[in-house]
Amino acid sequence: MNLLIEVPSFLQPILDSLNIEGYITQGYDFVMALSAIEQLVGALALAIIVILGTFELIKKLSKLIIVVAVLFGLWVMYNQGFLEGIIG
Repeated sequence: MNLLIEVPSFLQPILDSLNIEGYITQGYDFVMALSAIEQLVGALALAIIVILGTFELIKKLSKLIIVVAVLFGLWVMYNQGFLEGIIG
């Protein structure tokens, strides 16, 4: 099995020493050896984890976006001189 990802030459010795392709092959063989029910349960569990993780990421990013927007608004107000009376 050959990965079709082109990597920079300085990373190639690291990837060769880690044997990534061997791990991918072992994982694939393990999953293919499972029964259809076990594969279905695993796929459902993975789907639930991905969906929950996506919602957690959206929650965290929305808070970060709000903080960045407030900071940007304060920066614009400071540059325009609106805060001169408050800050001095």
